[in-house]
Order: sequence, then structure tokens, then C-alpha cells
Amino acid sequence: MYFDLRPKTRLKDFYDREEELKELRRGIEEKDPLILVLGLRRYGKTSLVLTCLEEYKIPYVYLNCRLLPSLGPISPKDLALLLAESFNKFLKRREKYFKRIKELLEKIEEISVAGFEIRVKASKAGYQTVVEIIESINELDEHIVVVIDEAQELRRLARYRFDSLLAYIYDHLSNITVVLTGSEIGLLYKLIRKGDPEAPLYGRAYHEIILKPLTKEQSKDFLIKGFKQKDLDPPDWFIEAAVEKLDGVIGWLSYLGYYASRQRKFSQKIIEEVLQEASKIALAELERFLALRPLARKRYITLLKEIALLEKASWSKLYKLTQAEIGKIPKPTFNQLLRKLLEANFITKENNKYKITDPVLQYALKHITSH
Repeated sequence: MYFDLRPKTRLKDFYDREEELKELRRGIEEKDPLILVLGLRRYGKTSLVLTCLEEYKIPYVYLNCRLLPSLGPISPKDLALLLAESFNKFLKRREKYFKRIKELLEKIEEISVAGFEIRVKASKAGYQTVVEIIESINELDEHIVVVIDEAQELRRLARYRFDSLLAYIYDHLSNITVVLTGSEIGLLYKLIRKGDPEAPLYGRAYHEIILKPLTKEQSKDFLIKGFKQKDLDPPDWFIEAAVEKLDGVIGWLSYLGYYASRQRKFSQKIIEEVLQEASKIALAELERFLALRPLARKRYITLLKEIALLEKASWSKLYKLTQAEIGKIPKPTFNQLLRKLLEANFITKENNKYKITDPVLQYALKHITSH
């Protein structure tokens, strides 16, 4: 069903993206060491990856970095525990590997094997634990994909750089393809230090698949077909209004479709209710970003609200309005605020004008009085 709010895993539930799906499958089948799947929030990155892996029965280990601590640095122990949990889910799907894995891992001091699970001894877990688990995956002598979803979160990894581990996998573990997904594209590029001649991955080729929003026609088609799956036939004005408000973001279109299908009615009020509920989700995601930057919180909120209200704003206009609201800001500091928002993809810059990337976040920022 198109309007299922969980990530898709079956081709029949997956709308369009045929070219991206072929591209990802080809990269995996050709054993590319590193693939990046990039796109803004709710563009369907996780669904693309999981549909490809499940539909074509490709063995994979899936790490969701959103499950890591949301505040402060991430310790190697945190990553080791997440990797072990993800690895156990892989072993449940692929029990035939367990005997071999047990032989490989029970020699490692910080890992124990109990029943059909591996357990990491939290007091001893660290960087080496991560390396040893990944090396054991490579030793299975079968090509396996390691998916690291929302990988930009690993920029907060304490005491070592994750790109060094990626380079090690790239150079020495030929049975593994790493797929990184990221919605904060600038931060993901920082994680791998793209373009840095001193970075461990510099000079190594990797594949990028970039997801774009649905076109207006695709958005309409998605909603019409999704409602048809629910035996519903919405009026044309409802489809037009929904697409106008949600602007090709397939995750929000799915949310609207799910909500309207449950209500089994179509009205302007339904669209407004969806925008209000979705706003809470969008603001919660912004809150994660702000929580890591408490001293600049007021500046970020003021700047984002000004951009939302203007819809498209020049640097000079924003600088003037932001200072009028909260007082003088040095230009380098103001530029840094904009750069951080661009890296996190909360805003985009087109023709020297800044705009809010997510239509729902724009709606939310226009309507909040304080946050």
C-alpha cells in the first residue's frame, strides 16, 4: 500500500523511483565498496534501499543511526551496541550463518555468544569491537550489504573518525558494500570529508544516488493511485490542494493519504489537520538540531521564521530583519548560522535567495508563536 507510513520493503508498495532502484541494484551487484543514497527528509531513501535489498533477496545488516543518543557525543560503545543489535536481526533472517559467526566471534573477549545472539560486554566495548564485528561479516565469504541509515549522525562519534573505518572497509573487506543514507547532505559530506585531499577516502571512487522530490504530475498520480488502493475516489480539487501544500515530498503525501483514508472524507479541514499534525513532527526534528546548539537557539529560530515568512529571502534582507528582531550579529556569525542550516538541509539557496526546504516545516514556522 502506498499510504503505509513505514518504510517500504516490497516493490508493489513502492512508487516510481525505477531508475534509482536499478542504479542501486547495479551498484550492489557490481560490488561497489561504497554507495551514497542522498535526499531530503521523507524523500524515500530508506524505502528505496530496503525495497532493493528485500525484493532481490540481498543479504544485509541495517543500522539506524537515529537510535543512537540524540544529544552530545556518540561513544564507540554506543556504536558497537547498535551494530551488535543490528547484526542479531541479520542473523535471525539468515540463520545459516550463525554457526560460522559463532566460530569467528566467540574468540573475542568483549563479545559473548548466547543462544542465537551475540552480546557485547558494554564495559569493554569500543572501536575494536566495531572493527571485529564488521570483519566477521566479511569472513562469511558472501557479499553482504551494510546499510547505515542517517549516517551523518556519526559525525558526533567521539575519539575517532568514522571515515577511517569506511576507508578500511573499502580497501580490505571486499565482501562488504557499505550503503550510507543521509538527509542532511552537507553533514554527510563532512562525515566522509568529501573533497579533502587529506581524508582517508580521498581518491577512492564511490557511487552517489540522489533522490529528488516528485513532480507535480507524479504527486497527483501517487495520491490518485494510493486512494484507489483504498477504494476511494477523491475530488480533483482535493488532490490539487494537497499537492500545492505538500510540494512533492512523498513522505508527507503518504501521511495525508493515510489520514484522509482513515477519515474516508475529503475537505480543506482534513488538509489543515494533516498540516498541523505533520508540523509537530517537523518541529521535533528541528528540535534535535537545536538541542545540539543551545546557545544559538534563539538566533536559529528567528532566522528560520524570517525565511519562512518571506518564503524567498536575500542575504541582506535576512540580515537586516534578524538583527532588528534580536540585536546585532557579526556578519561571520550570521554566515555560520546560514551555513549550518544549509548543511542540515533545513534551508536551500537558489538564485541567491534562501528558502525553507520542507513545506511542512515552512507552515509550522509561520504558525508558531514561540518555540
